[in-house]
Amino acid sequence: MIKRQIIYHVSTSLVLLFCSCGTYTTFYSKTHIEIDSEKLSKVHRLDLSNQDLEELPVTIADLKDLRMINLSNNAKLDINGSLHKLAVHKNLEVLILDSLGIKTIPESIKLFPNLKQISLVHNPALNLEQAITQISGLPIEFLNLKNNKLTKLPENITTLKNLKDLNLSYNTIQDEESYSYLGKLPKLYSLWIDHNKLKKLPSTIGELSQIRFFYIDHNELKDLPAELGSMKKVWVIHAGYNQFAELPKVFTTQKSLLMVHINNNQIKAIPKDFETEKYPLAGLLLDNNPLPNTEIEKAKKLFSGFFLLSFEQRVYK
Repeated sequence: MIKRQIIYHVSTSLVLLFCSCGTYTTFYSKTHIEIDSEKLSKVHRLDLSNQDLEELPVTIADLKDLRMINLSNNAKLDINGSLHKLAVHKNLEVLILDSLGIKTIPESIKLFPNLKQISLVHNPALNLEQAITQISGLPIEFLNLKNNKLTKLPENITTLKNLKDLNLSYNTIQDEESYSYLGKLPKLYSLWIDHNKLKKLPSTIGELSQIRFFYIDHNELKDLPAELGSMKKVWVIHAGYNQFAELPKVFTTQKSLLMVHINNNQIKAIPKDFETEKYPLAGLLLDNNPLPNTEIEKAKKLFSGFFLLSFEQRVYK
């Protein structure tokens, strides 16, 4: 019988459910879509996306404490000029530059010494190596590179020593070297590589021993490499919408793994390893898998001490 500290896992895992990485929420307040001259001291979050802007309003310099700005989907916007106008806001922490056709990041990005989050989603012509060079001296903690047609990462990504959360969703990053680079980011906490058309994870994935939240859902994975066991600190793995036929045995070798989301696969069996090995796993979502009733009953007994266990079969109409 595998012994588990149930109270510890319940409290810890509930925290994990509610504290997995949230982005763009560095400064909690109302998000404004225009500048009201009577509320200059209250505008901390400003969303100017989708407004067909060519330049920023002059009144943006009058804001007292701007912390977040979204400039996305303004195809004609002068990025360099905009950053210069924003330079008076030295406390700016979040900059969203999605879908702007950006190829290079201007030098003016360095005018924001407190910038922690930058989003560059859907800028497929982006020169990522150049962009990283420009932001490497800033305290960037979250970088969103979703949907940029990336096939590999440049080596200079290792210079982002403060990086905690990296979103690489909707790319096709499959080479071993890219993941070796990520293993050299000491503070990396959450990594998204979902929707990357991955048929297998590279062996260098084990070098990512520092991360806590790992998103590999919506790929084409049929099994997981033994090297995953070297990810000694990971708490939560999202592996739904792949092609697993059995619950991966490697989960029993991960010393900190508390929860696995592995819904919407082809899982029909629970390997013997989950009966014989000792592991901390205490939460498992197996929804929408073709597990036969005999395997479900076995799993209910085997995982009876789990704080969360689900086999729900949803019927979509």
